[in-house]
Amino acid sequence: MFILPSFLEDIVQNGQPYQAFAEQINQFIEPRDNFLLSAHINADGDAIASVVAMKIYLEKLGKHAVIILHDETVDTRFEYLKHYDEIQCFSKHPDLKKYLPSGNIENAIFLDVPGLKRLGDISQIVPPLQNAIKIDHHPSEDRLGQIEWVDEVASSTTAMVYEIIQNRNIEFDAALASAIYTGIVYDTGRFSFSNTTSRDLFICAKMAEQGADPVELTNRIFFQNSFQALKTIGRGLSSLENYLDGKVNVIYLSYEDMTQKNHGEIEELANYSVAIRGGEIGLFIREVKPNYHKVSFRSNSTVDVNKIAKVFNGGGHSRAAGCRIEGKKQTIIPKIINEIASQISS
Repeated sequence: MFILPSFLEDIVQNGQPYQAFAEQINQFIEPRDNFLLSAHINADGDAIASVVAMKIYLEKLGKHAVIILHDETVDTRFEYLKHYDEIQCFSKHPDLKKYLPSGNIENAIFLDVPGLKRLGDISQIVPPLQNAIKIDHHPSEDRLGQIEWVDEVASSTTAMVYEIIQNRNIEFDAALASAIYTGIVYDTGRFSFSNTTSRDLFICAKMAEQGADPVELTNRIFFQNSFQALKTIGRGLSSLENYLDGKVNVIYLSYEDMTQKNHGEIEELANYSVAIRGGEIGLFIREVKPNYHKVSFRSNSTVDVNKIAKVFNGGGHSRAAGCRIEGKKQTIIPKIINEIASQISS
């Protein structure tokens, strides 16, 4: 596996970031056809945008590809993206012959996913390592391909896909530009998160020149919520509790609160949990099934929430991570708080 730190100043200044990896990946792609594209379970804006951008790129190269995700439903905020309506759910057993001439998954490109566990059911159709590549910005968990480009400093996997496309001087039409812009603006929180770099701003400026509409895309992703989603966000904010002398803030939604189908619309609550003066760590906990919770961690401090998430078999980044945990609210919150306390004191 190759790991390269991203956005080094000397690389950015010479205009060829990631050149070696982009070249290797393109050399892998060029002689092959019939690709599976997939990403992590509960695909977010970066995951969806990166697989869509890769599919558009492969089409421009004359390749065939099918996007198959574990998820039964895909966040409808991103339905404006080209190929969104072609995203398949594994459990619905898509007819691959409709998408791939051979009817078989011969090669795969896994995007925005650190390992097999995070692929969900897609792990059942992973081809041999020599026929796959992985492109990701999360800490690696499993080897998924012959070539693995893992850059934990990159703002998003979509930004890395841009470099691969740029390496071949492929034309960025409006559809491709919108996908690239979407993934970057989503994972940088509208360029407000600490992972935002000058390279991200440069890429998005170029995408705007090629037809991506910053105002429309930002509004559709962040500011056009359903009525029910805003009601649910309100319930989440009213649940706010703090621990450890205000260092940790928790937003909680019960199973009864989780009434809307599109859970992606309420993900902003994870960022609200850490948007409190004096707070260092935020938790957004929602009960997705009775006594089964999804937890999102956010950090405003030096505390690495990825380490905390891993204690509960989760993972992510140092400033943003997540896990799933079984148990009742009154049981799981003390467990998580105790682990945070031990991390803070260590």
